[in-house]
Amino acid sequence: MIRDVMFPDDAQELNSLIREYVEWLNIDLSYQDFEGEMARIESVFTLPRGLYTFVIVNSKVAGGVGFRHIDPETAEVKRLYVRPQYQGLALGRALMNSMLDKLASLGYRRVVLDAVPPTVHAQSLYVSMGFHEIDPYFDNPTPDTKFYGIELNASHRKPKA
Repeated sequence: MIRDVMFPDDAQELNSLIREYVEWLNIDLSYQDFEGEMARIESVFTLPRGLYTFVIVNSKVAGGVGFRHIDPETAEVKRLYVRPQYQGLALGRALMNSMLDKLASLGYRRVVLDAVPPTVHAQSLYVSMGFHEIDPYFDNPTPDTKFYGIELNASHRKPKA
């Protein structure tokens, strides 16, 4: 099951998941004001500025993905992560498909993201979903970071129920 994070109920679980992800990356994210993001996590991941969704397996948070608003047509995917014990179940793809559909329904036409070197499996997923490498849209000091983008097409823009 994929569901949106609900504040304040999910704040602690979201904080834990994102910190676990950053620990796994083993990269200093201070250039992104990571601690500032965590201090205001509710405003970062609450519409219209952003959103985070969990994937739930056997009543446990197995992973998640978020987005933040860049401009009226562009959203940035943030913090896609599936916990190690749940990897290999196509949960990352399910999260990304759900997020792209959600972003299209919110009116976004373009999605961008940055991918640091440890995210090699996620990068393969992005490419298989139609993302392509783009020019950097911000200064990321981590060597070998790649930037990806995708234009949301009609298959993502399903009519609202």
